[in-house]
Amino acid sequence: MKNFFFLLTLAAFFTACGGPEGQAVESSEAEDETTKTEMVSSTQYNVDPAASVINWEGSKIAYGHTGTVRVTDGQLIVANDAIVGGKFAIDLREMESTDLEGEKATKLISHLQSADFFDVETYPMANFVITQVQEASNEDGRTHDITGNLTLHGESRSITIPATVSMEGGMLKASTPKFTIDRTQWGMEYGSGAIGTVQDKMINDNIGLEIMLVANK
Repeated sequence: MKNFFFLLTLAAFFTACGGPEGQAVESSEAEDETTKTEMVSSTQYNVDPAASVINWEGSKIAYGHTGTVRVTDGQLIVANDAIVGGKFAIDLREMESTDLEGEKATKLISHLQSADFFDVETYPMANFVITQVQEASNEDGRTHDITGNLTLHGESRSITIPATVSMEGGMLKASTPKFTIDRTQWGMEYGSGAIGTVQDKMINDNIGLEIMLVANK
């Protein structure tokens, strides 16, 4: 009985502490990235790195951290006023903290970029390649579900993320709500409970992400 109440208390503790915000996005084996050359009248929009950004969130049991990472370049392919393909690159060497400053921020980013996590010395870039785009019901504000291969830490896996896409003259905007991915599925297991990390040093397996892309003709 004591064990039962202990488990209930532990479950309540984890629920209260939570983790990165957003819908959990499952990943699967990478999909074929073959370009659909049969598409007619398609237009390429080039991603504007200065106007595009990815927000990230990571957490331990009792607290978390937030930051940004830079989108360096990319292209979105549009046909009949709809995205039909594309890709963009993420420079993991350009990570920043938004909740810490000075030495604390430097220490956090250095650890995230080390071999414990993203290992930017070996894998400096991450990439997302679109493999499928489907219109969504728009009931929850999203207009499309975008499927693509996310290459991170040397691993490529397919994910489907909700997105809101809009065209404003010669400008294309694509943004996602907050969502989470399981970092261990890309081989980043440092601090994971799955490998037996003790509770007070445990780091949430989920990484929170929010993508905002702006592209021009």
